[in-house]
Amino acid sequence: MMTLFVKVSLQSLLINMIRLNRDFIFATIANCFFFINFSSFFLLPLFLDNLQYDKFQIGVLMGSFGISSILLTPITSTLIDQYGKRLSGIVALVLMIISSSAYCITTNFYFLFALRIIQGASFSVFFNSTSAIASDNLDKGNRKQGLSVYFASTIFPYFVGPFFGEIVIINYGFINFFIFSSSFSVIALLIIFNVSNLKVTKINNDDINFSDFFKIISDQDSRKYLLTNFLSSSGFGIIMNFVAIFLKEKGLKSGLFFLIYSCTVTFFRLFLSNYISEKNLFSKVLLMLIAFSSLIFFFPTVNSVEGIIIFSFLFSSSYALIYPFLSALLIKENSIENSGRLFGALNSTFGLGVHLMTFLFGYLIHEFGFNIGFQVCSLFILIFAIYILWQERKG
Repeated sequence: MMTLFVKVSLQSLLINMIRLNRDFIFATIANCFFFINFSSFFLLPLFLDNLQYDKFQIGVLMGSFGISSILLTPITSTLIDQYGKRLSGIVALVLMIISSSAYCITTNFYFLFALRIIQGASFSVFFNSTSAIASDNLDKGNRKQGLSVYFASTIFPYFVGPFFGEIVIINYGFINFFIFSSSFSVIALLIIFNVSNLKVTKINNDDINFSDFFKIISDQDSRKYLLTNFLSSSGFGIIMNFVAIFLKEKGLKSGLFFLIYSCTVTFFRLFLSNYISEKNLFSKVLLMLIAFSSLIFFFPTVNSVEGIIIFSFLFSSSYALIYPFLSALLIKENSIENSGRLFGALNSTFGLGVHLMTFLFGYLIHEFGFNIGFQVCSLFILIFAIYILWQERKG
């Protein structure tokens, strides 16, 4: 039965991939290579520690990436819609290649800080650009599954970048690591050149303004989708940032969690998204979020390898389709003129949840322990999710 299910799922995926056009495929593949470059820099603390920077300085340098990515998004996403997704993606990749390679020639703190700011801006522009290209090239019939396939391309790199990057560092040193990392953006650049440069927007460039970013997301539907995205990213952030140290205190390793997470999320996004109907899709997303937040409440009870396996699978299963489905709900088929800014808003709220709320819940963990930190986070998400679902059903 399982073999038949996988076979049918593969056939369904193949049929839908054939329907997807070349620009969608190029954007998805380029995004995958770019994310390998991005994720490999999770190893940057090893380089900074080798330079004898203290933990505070390392935290500043690592955090500056996320801060610049979030704060610059209203500007960068407006530029994407104004000057085109393909051109914006090319410029972002050139900046990412230069900034990733520049670590080979400097150890100065302020120079490194500037490089992290550039990398954060590059990430914001490129990810929003390729997300918009992918979305713009999907019709209503394959939009939900298409975006799930696209966002699946961000999962595998989280394994490839750090895993092989660490091997390069150990055997060949940091300079070769930075060359290795930036080479993936070079490949992405070669791919993105193949994306069509068609002028699809009907709006004159002069009519696209920075202030429009906030007007576009001010309607009630956009606000509830972005709030839901913020809530899910808050739970995602606390688990991803604290799972390793939490399990270490219990004498357990986090590698199994990340392996199961990567495999489960990739499988769900590639093969199962098409089996969930469009009818009442937002309510289904909220039910996923309720299950997701409830699991976080019970995470402190995990104290064995078996517990890690069960939690990892359930956590990943409940989270896997939330972000792609919210993307499909927020960025509709007729949103081509605004897709860059809409994806910018979506990724900004995700970044705020991951960075800002991780800081808040991290403080609770520091003061009161893991149990309180995880369970307060869970209840925070759960209360809002139930309220939004109640409002949705009432409306």
